[in-house]
This record gives sequence, C-alpha cells and structure tokens, in this order.
Amino acid sequence: MSLFIAFACILLATWIIYLIRRTPKKTTDHYLKLFQSSPSALIEIDKEWQIVGWNANAKKIFGWSESEVIGKPIIDLLVPIKDRGHVHAALSKSMEEGTSDSKNFNLTKDKKELYCEWHNSRIDHEYSGILCTARDITEQTSHVKTLTELACHDPLTGVTNRTVMDDRLHHAIDRAQRAGSKIALYFIDLNDFKSINDRYGHDAGDKLLMGVATALRACMRNSDTISRFGGDEFVIIVEDIEGTEHIQSVLTAIEFAISEPIIIDNETSLNVNASIGIATYPDDATDADALIKAADIAMYIRKKEKPKKPRAKSVSRKKGPVVLELPLYSNPIT
Repeated sequence: MSLFIAFACILLATWIIYLIRRTPKKTTDHYLKLFQSSPSALIEIDKEWQIVGWNANAKKIFGWSESEVIGKPIIDLLVPIKDRGHVHAALSKSMEEGTSDSKNFNLTKDKKELYCEWHNSRIDHEYSGILCTARDITEQTSHVKTLTELACHDPLTGVTNRTVMDDRLHHAIDRAQRAGSKIALYFIDLNDFKSINDRYGHDAGDKLLMGVATALRACMRNSDTISRFGGDEFVIIVEDIEGTEHIQSVLTAIEFAISEPIIIDNETSLNVNASIGIATYPDDATDADALIKAADIAMYIRKKEKPKKPRAKSVSRKKGPVVLELPLYSNPIT
C-alpha cells in the first residue's frame, strides 16, 4: 500500500511539473502550491543532477530551505560517501529506463544520518530531469531490526536462540556435505545450576548465564555459532574442523574461557561447573537432530563419570569476592 501511495505521489508530482511548464503564470502559481504541499518530500533535479525543485516536506526531512539547495548536486548534498555509488546507479537507471527505486542513507543539514526510501521518475517534458520522491523510513527500519534481533537471539544472554541454531546447523551440514569437510558440535551443560539459583537467587543464576555467554563469545570466531539451547545448556557449532587437534584446541579454549570466575556482586563470584559433550559430522552423525543427540549423550556420559568431590563452600573474606570453585568436565578426544 505504501509503495502504491508513493507511486501515486510521483505521478501527481510529475503531472504538476508538466502543468507548471505548460500553463499561464496564474495557473502555474496554483500548481506550485500543490507541489509544495505534497505529503511526500519532492525533489526535482536536472540532467546534471542539480536540484531545481524542493518542496516543503523535503525541507522538513532534510533541514535545508529551498534557497539553500537550488543549483546544488543532490548526491553531494544529501548522500554520504558510503552510499554515493549506489545512488549514482539508481539515478542513472531512472534516466535510462524511466524509473528506479532505492533505499540508502542520507544526511540532513545538521549532519544527522537518515535511512530513506527513494522513488525516481524521469521527466520527459520541455526540460529533461528526474523527479525524486523521498520517504524517511529510519524509525521503521530500526523497529524491524529490533524485532529481527529479538526473534533470533536469546533475550537474556544475547546469543542465538535454539531456532536459529537449528537452521544454521542444517545449512552447515549442507555445506560440509558439498565440501567434504567436518563439523564439531559442543554441548555444554552447567551442572548444579539449580543449587546456584536456590542458594544465591535467580538473579545470580541469570548473571551466571550472561557471564558464560560473554565468555563463549570472547573465545570463539565470528563464524562459529553460539546458542542457548535451553535453560542452562549451550551449543556451539564449529565448521571446517581440520582434525582431532583442532577439536581439542576449541575444547580447551571453551574450558579456559568459562573457568574464569564470574562476578555476581561485590561479595560473590562463581566458577562454572560444566560438562561438555562433543559430536562431529559425519563421524558421529549425518543429520542435525542426530548430531545434537550424539553430543547430548556424550555430555551426559561425562556428567555421570565426574569424580565425587566435597561440597563446595563459600569462604568469607574481608577483601575481595567469595569464590565458589566448581570443576569442568568434558569428554576426552580419541
């Protein structure tokens, strides 16, 4: 519907310009008022792409008055360097084919950056040029981006959620199958997490989960997928595995990262008690669900095999945080 309205505005403005150029002055003044009162930002440029028309809504969006912009190149005035090539191509297309659409960043008079939707239409009357219709969609774009982020990421820890992880794992397996490469999946479970919630409160448990997620992001590559699988479980997908040593090096990095104390408050910090199971594609499984299940089983085997230790105790100190030391467990690489 918004595209239809924008297109209708372009047709209306084009017709207005045509009438302005073809009618007596009295009537011309009437159509100039229509141009200025258009609900969209209307900017007319000549064949050299210099501004020759600028309505009230263009001033409202971009800040300059008509007298300040007439005769100036539209790209130099409104478009940041990073988007000039894109806008140049869009305007060239409208001159060659009659119309073009684009979305790009723009600059206001006070150097504020906006994201705008543009519809450009060639004017083929007495003077050649282009009528540009602009709509500020910065707020809508930011809103969509926020919704996308919320849909793809765990709201507490900020890592990807289970749905995104599942989608990425399927794509990773497809790529590995074509390339003949391997994938390692690390299934991490935070042992005794319930006891932490019971002893220190759910706020402490949340801070522990956030701390673990931060530690994992810090030690992994941007190409690796880190996901909160559910509750106190995390999954990491590493593609292009080169062999046993590579798997072990990633495991060591994970263990080292999450072994650092996580500060809960000024008096308490906790060390993570984690069991880590590993499964590889295609050695342990050849589809996504089976690979996750294999890593999950490996994790539970490690959890059951962990040695019994005395119950950890908090130690009161006059200075520094209290550290609750808990061990890491992972399945050995063979």
